[in-house]
Amino acid sequence: MPRTASGAKFFIIVSLVGSFLSPIFFQHTPQIAWLSTLILMIVFCLSIGYAINGRFTGIFIDYRNRFSLSKLQALCWSVLILSALYTAALLRIWAHVDSPLDITLDKYLLAIMGISLTSLAAAPAILNAKEENKSPNQAAQQVSQAINKPEVDIIPSGKIFYFSSSDFASWLDLFRGEESANAGSADLGKIQQFIITFILLVVYATLLWNNYFPQPVPIPGKTDHTWLQLFPPVSEGLSWLLGISHAGYLAYKAAPHGDADVPSPSLDKNTTSSGAG
Repeated sequence: MPRTASGAKFFIIVSLVGSFLSPIFFQHTPQIAWLSTLILMIVFCLSIGYAINGRFTGIFIDYRNRFSLSKLQALCWSVLILSALYTAALLRIWAHVDSPLDITLDKYLLAIMGISLTSLAAAPAILNAKEENKSPNQAAQQVSQAINKPEVDIIPSGKIFYFSSSDFASWLDLFRGEESANAGSADLGKIQQFIITFILLVVYATLLWNNYFPQPVPIPGKTDHTWLQLFPPVSEGLSWLLGISHAGYLAYKAAPHGDADVPSPSLDKNTTSSGAG
């Protein structure tokens, strides 16, 4: 796919500069200041993806040319929290608050971000351990039939597989198996992880919008030192919920899901597939 880097560079620069300046433009309406910064940061990330492989969603595609759930989660949490943190810090500086960078992040919120980044680092390591180069031709045929992609564009590597180009990456990659043996099956670990992360993101974004940024802007000369200082707290239970979900997600990813070396029924009608074991 041809790259249109010039257009992407324009959006990268505009969105980056805009995200830096939006809290200043909307200093009297903190909610709008944060929302505009958040949107511009999202545009910045999508533009990077477009510059790399010609797709706005390219930033979520991993080294196997598949959409990565761990990359999606880590980026969503990073953009949400960092946009709010930057907006609060700049608004506090502009309002001449003493120690404007003295902003407190709840420890369980930091734990949630740490958990997401840990999964981002652990997921590729788990997949790399499954690359053993067995029966590549047969595995490619099995995956091709399972996900309806051209066999020539599927590159098996041990138990897992690659696509030859990011053009074949699909949002369904977020919800289906990683291995050749379960490529055509729904991955319940991924589905659960996506739902829990989506709910927590929406809930925390709502807390920021309703409880954090609506705080009245300090009157000049009467600075409130606590203004936009404490991020909304996250309950210990929610952080444990996400932690358990990530642990289950990584454990399910590490577990074997059938043997791609044994032919499936569609490949040999006289042979019983062991892929469902």
